[in-house]
Amino acid sequence: MKSNTLVISLHDVSPQTQAIVTQQLEELRLIGITRCSLLVIPDYHHHFLISQFPSFVTWLEEQAHHGHEIVLHGYHHLRAPSTNDRASKRLMTEFYTAGEGEFYDLDYEQASRLLKMGKGVLQQVGCDTSQLFGFIAPAWLLAKEAEHAVADEGFLYTTRLKGIIDLRKKPSRFFPSQSMVYSVRSAWRRIVSLIWNELLFQYATYQKWPLLRVSLHPVDWKYPAIQSHLLYSIKRAMKDRTPMTYESWLRSV
Repeated sequence: MKSNTLVISLHDVSPQTQAIVTQQLEELRLIGITRCSLLVIPDYHHHFLISQFPSFVTWLEEQAHHGHEIVLHGYHHLRAPSTNDRASKRLMTEFYTAGEGEFYDLDYEQASRLLKMGKGVLQQVGCDTSQLFGFIAPAWLLAKEAEHAVADEGFLYTTRLKGIIDLRKKPSRFFPSQSMVYSVRSAWRRIVSLIWNELLFQYATYQKWPLLRVSLHPVDWKYPAIQSHLLYSIKRAMKDRTPMTYESWLRSV
């Protein structure tokens, strides 16, 4: 495995978030980050089917041309609540993810259908699906049967909050790597996130983790303290880490 690496992923890329993601990419470029993994939602919350937004499609093609990796990130990025959900499941799908854990409890057939639909939409808008190597579930919540579907649909990797799963061979390989990610839905969450992510960064540096992962969401840019800490952390990481996409990292292991 290549050591001292850095993967930055931009989550929830859709026509709705195009403007803020463009800003994030520009600010990352100014500090030396020119290649990221872009997690694209084909039809965000049933209202932003990317094939209906030609300007977004053109923009996405430009990002791929500039070296950014396109990653499939769910399909609707939304899980419908069920009256049969147990308390523990409601805690995970409503409190933790605000109802967006789309692949949290899908069976094989359900997951396979959405994966095929997602690839179909990307192919329809001109994306080279032979270069679509990764699938990352919303909030990293991916049922085991759904993970099997991801592998069978030809994806080379997926990720969890705490690591990367190499699907190229069976059995799959798990590479531990906790991602930095911020929760911003309330003031107390933002405070805790700043403390937690600084501690995580310091620990990763002290332990000399071979890979540091940093996950950005569009909503992060609404809060100057979160935005500032993200960019500051990335600048520090750049001193001794090589930035790359998930796909590039996978090729190195």
